[in-house]
Amino acid sequence: GEAPLKENLAANMLVRSGWQANPITVLDPFCGSGTVLIEAALMAADIAPGLKREKFGFENWQSHNKAMWQVIFDEAQARATLGKTRCKLKFYGSDIEPHLISIAKRNAENAGVAELIEFSVSDALDVTPPVSEGFLISNPPYGERLGNVTELLQLYYQLGDKFKKEFGGWKIAMLCSDVELISSLKLKADKQMKMFNGALECAFNIYTLHANSTRRDVPELPEGVDIIDIAPAFANRIKKNVKQFEKWAKKERIDSYRLYDADLPEYNVAIDRYVDYVVIQEYSAPATIPEAVTKRRISDVLLALPGALGIHPDRITLKTRERQKGANQYQKIDERKVEVITEEYGAKFKLNLTGYLDTGLFLDHRVTRKLVGDKAKGKNVLNLFAYTGSASVHAAIGGAKSVTTIDMSNTYISWAKENFALNGLSGAKYDFIQADCLQWIKDNSQQKYELIFIDPPTFSNSKRMEDSWDVQRDHAEMLGGLIKLLSPNGELIFSNNKRKFKMDIEALNQAGIDVTNIDHLCLPLDYKRNPHIHNVWLLTHAKK
Repeated sequence: GEAPLKENLAANMLVRSGWQANPITVLDPFCGSGTVLIEAALMAADIAPGLKREKFGFENWQSHNKAMWQVIFDEAQARATLGKTRCKLKFYGSDIEPHLISIAKRNAENAGVAELIEFSVSDALDVTPPVSEGFLISNPPYGERLGNVTELLQLYYQLGDKFKKEFGGWKIAMLCSDVELISSLKLKADKQMKMFNGALECAFNIYTLHANSTRRDVPELPEGVDIIDIAPAFANRIKKNVKQFEKWAKKERIDSYRLYDADLPEYNVAIDRYVDYVVIQEYSAPATIPEAVTKRRISDVLLALPGALGIHPDRITLKTRERQKGANQYQKIDERKVEVITEEYGAKFKLNLTGYLDTGLFLDHRVTRKLVGDKAKGKNVLNLFAYTGSASVHAAIGGAKSVTTIDMSNTYISWAKENFALNGLSGAKYDFIQADCLQWIKDNSQQKYELIFIDPPTFSNSKRMEDSWDVQRDHAEMLGGLIKLLSPNGELIFSNNKRKFKMDIEALNQAGIDVTNIDHLCLPLDYKRNPHIHNVWLLTHAKK
């Protein structure tokens, strides 16, 4: 039949778990196409593997003894008939997918054990033990098969909690390829084995549950959200930050902001709220911290967050933020597609919360964008390394005479156009150019702008650029060329995110440029914990 779990693996699970030596009632709450239950029923009813097979290759062997084979085959048939009659065990299977239950019933019928197995459509978290003592064995979903990691961690934790509350006296056997997921059951394993599901190495853990488990009382939350007593210090910090930032965000007219930024060193993540969604960015852990510890802490964050925020796990996305280099700076990281519209000081922006490491809006530059908008009225504005054009949108809304938006990526130029359309901005005064910004500066020194905003990457070696770019090494030369595009009384706002950036003020002064650091004007409240997130400078022509 249709079965993603191979019959030999299902049989191996039953043998190595010890069930075959001591058969009892079996339950599989993620039964899928019924493979494990069918194998168990075949064993319990003494039905030989391959008994329904019509032809065997050895029948064509010259030395094949047909008479002896017929005696063996007839004996197996007789044992199967007697075994089914004598089998008093019941087997229970459920799955949330009705079409899988239909397949499972058909497979059981084909295997000749349909009358021994009771199938039903049910969520695994709603399944109750059919008898006081039994054996629950399952191959639940894991990352390679299904779902968002946050939802899966929640599912495993809730399963473990359910087992402890309702399955006292039962044995549990679980197959899973993800150590963090199976650890989220929070059950102590009697045995831990390794098996291969195809090419996938899996943990196969056996648990014994005692009959004296007690039920916890939990406060009422939105459907599908549980309070989980994991990482209480982290959960309390999240609740405290929500109280601090929610009123402020409403007053500021923003609905996306940084909620948490490694406030507690052991939970080394940044958490951003985007409207009704949350994105977790995992920072690279120091080499001194074991990988297993890092993974456990991330799992705890994912388990604790839905309850602390009162949101469903499917609204949470995890991204791993490591030091990105060159072409890897903006790589796609998730196959799911979650897009939302966020508002910021009256401007609207489209965000992609799953497709790229960055979402389309750098939240730390929120105040800088507002500054561009505040200064833009009646001016010709140039935005270089424009990304998705958010600063350009603010300039346009602020009443700019014209706005030129330049980025090397066609993807981001298209995104910038979408953001303009989202805000009802259109017309010839808004120009979008896909180009190498550094080369464009050299080729267009005759152009003049009253306001220029440039936020280059820290480093780039893109194939589309003539040379590699290092903001520390190259900023003075770049700004010396860019100042030629600035009108006599114009202002140039330069920002970057290099942590230990040192502005070459002396070289710029010699080039006739006045430089003022304006970091204090451009750091939002939600980034006060991280004052070195970026640095911002205001450049003008030196007064003669």
